[in-house]
Amino acid sequence: MSKELDSILKNIPSATVTGELKVAKENTFFSQKEEHDRIVAVVPRTLKNEIKEYIRKNPGETEKTVILKALKLLGFTIPNNWLVDKRSLR
Repeated sequence: MSKELDSILKNIPSATVTGELKVAKENTFFSQKEEHDRIVAVVPRTLKNEIKEYIRKNPGETEKTVILKALKLLGFTIPNNWLVDKRSLR
């Protein structure tokens, strides 16, 4: 009976998605090794207030994600995992 049960259980896929989880962990590992720099720019206060208002209306956004999305629209190479607010993932 035990051998039959083992053979049946081996043919059933896992209930957890281990493959996608492993890829996600690898991606976060590589992104932590990448060096980061801070950009400082002087912008009009009205623009800063518009960005704050946009962030208030869209809770999943931060100043960083708003700016990165704008840079992506201009044609810069921005990976999609950079466009996610990582505060909710911790």
